[in-house]
Amino acid sequence: MNPAPSASGSPREHPSQEPPSPLPAVAADEASLSPEARLCVLQEMMGEAFFTLDAQGRIRELNARAAALLGMPAERLQGQEPWLAWPELAGTVLHERLMVALTTREGGRFLAELPSRVWLDVNVRTVGDETWVLAADITRRQHAENEVARTEERFRQLGERFQVALESAQMAVWETNLATGQVFRSEAHDRLYGYPEPLAEWTHERFLASIHPEDRAAVDSQLAGIFSGGQDAYTSTFRTRWPDGTWHWLTSRATVLRDVAGHVVVVRGAILDITALKETEAALQEAVRTRDDFLSLASHELRTPLTSLRLQSQLLRRMSETAPAEALGAPKVTAKLDTTERQLRRLGALVDNLLDVSRIQTGKLDFQFAEGDLASVVSELVTRCVDEARQAGVTLSAQVDGPVRCRFDRLRVEQVVSNLLSNALRYGAGSPVRVALVRRDGTCRLEVRDGGPGVPAKDRERVFERFVQSHGATHKGGLGLGLYIVRQIVEAHGGRVHVEDAPGGGSAFIVELPL
Repeated sequence: MNPAPSASGSPREHPSQEPPSPLPAVAADEASLSPEARLCVLQEMMGEAFFTLDAQGRIRELNARAAALLGMPAERLQGQEPWLAWPELAGTVLHERLMVALTTREGGRFLAELPSRVWLDVNVRTVGDETWVLAADITRRQHAENEVARTEERFRQLGERFQVALESAQMAVWETNLATGQVFRSEAHDRLYGYPEPLAEWTHERFLASIHPEDRAAVDSQLAGIFSGGQDAYTSTFRTRWPDGTWHWLTSRATVLRDVAGHVVVVRGAILDITALKETEAALQEAVRTRDDFLSLASHELRTPLTSLRLQSQLLRRMSETAPAEALGAPKVTAKLDTTERQLRRLGALVDNLLDVSRIQTGKLDFQFAEGDLASVVSELVTRCVDEARQAGVTLSAQVDGPVRCRFDRLRVEQVVSNLLSNALRYGAGSPVRVALVRRDGTCRLEVRDGGPGVPAKDRERVFERFVQSHGATHKGGLGLGLYIVRQIVEAHGGRVHVEDAPGGGSAFIVELPL
């Protein structure tokens, strides 16, 4: 081959006519190498494939890299046309472009794929009567570029689908690059602020100007938290005024990216129109207020006849005591009066529960705390309920350690004990009901235990919600408010109430109050 003119200016002779000097055994021998030997060393050190063709397209010389690409030993390739030595090369881009170079004696650069799926960056140059070919393996780069192209296409398709999803959900995304000043927003962004067509630009000032005055302080506070370094994400819900004068609710969730110094560089987020959700929420709140107003009104209306009936019942009892000879004092009449009074007390308790629920919802459940003996209150309530328990066929017993001095609202605590006892009588399936009051670790513990079916673990929180009744009550009735009111009263006293399994079966409702 003729890589360079000789000192006399004539091309170097082919190695087959004048073999190059032997390669050096050690580095110290390099100084004695001939130019041809040095060139051979350089060829073998190259990462590219290199070979030369004579005027007929036959290989004169090639390095080991070229032989490896062509897939056969160098000695078999020398003197042959590459496409004859490797027939699969015939008709490929490499074959066609090399034939053009041999014919026109003009070099060039091009990409070619070998039958082995190897991609080459080929550089061709004519030197004298030879054609030099230098080929770099760019298979990895080509595959990477193909993968990039495929990835870009996938992202384009995903972007189109994402845009459709955003518009369907009345949602938009945005990003502000504080370093470059660039602002990106999806197509639906400006529509969420009432503009049917995208604006030429979107500014922070325009955003602030659209926010409802009552919401602006909260939005400013969140933005200040971002830039002061206190937080890297926020969720903001606010009203925005559209150009047509209507107000709409938006919720925005954003995150920030900071540089190594902690300064905000990029803020990106998503905005969702929640106007319909807010309107539904307002309608539900109005419905709740309407219901509570109804409950309050119904309770007051029911108390009037109940009070009158209770007075009449008391007068009848008094007459039977002062004039026992009268027929009115007959045992049957007295029994009926006792039953009537019990029912009136029950109805009164239901009405009181309704009133208390209404007060709880409006935050007006009043308390009058005073020092007192909790043990005497519990004992008195148990004694008062003995007759009711007997009527239900239940044995009621109590173990009260007293006195237990603490600060509490007597009427409200009576309500707690009464509701727990009524609950035990209703759901205890006729089993004995036991009440215990003990001191323990700075608290007083009230326990009302029954032998009924118990409360499943999954329902032990739910039974303290409004209008919830457990299954399996022996005596139906009530509005499902008793335990709800118990929890509200206990928590207002700084205590807690819960239900657990009673030893031997049944339920144990535990109230713990601070001493």
